Amino acid sequence: MKNPITSIKDWVNRIKKRPRQYDDVEVVLPGLVIKLKRKLDIDTPHEVTVVVPRAEIRKKCLNENCSKFEYELIYSSITVVHSPRHPLAGPPH
Repeated sequence: MKNPITSIKDWVNRIKKRPRQYDDVEVVLPGLVIKLKRKLDIDTPHEVTVVVPRAEIRKKCLNENCSKFEYELIYSSITVVHSPRHPLAGPPH
């Protein structure tokens, strides 16, 4: 059994080591998985942006009763950004 003082020290050290900022993003589309996981221990706040402007799935029948078909996946400009927030340069106009 651990010494109680050692246990408290270990617990305090774990708390100290926790990141100030934690981001976890997962975008899942058919045939595509994008993951972003960040743990930052800095004062500058960061933000995460995910943009999916176009995600299209088309099913095309290859015969009359559609027992044979094919899929077409169309993804365009999928963007995942993790960036620091900066103060505004001046007042808005």
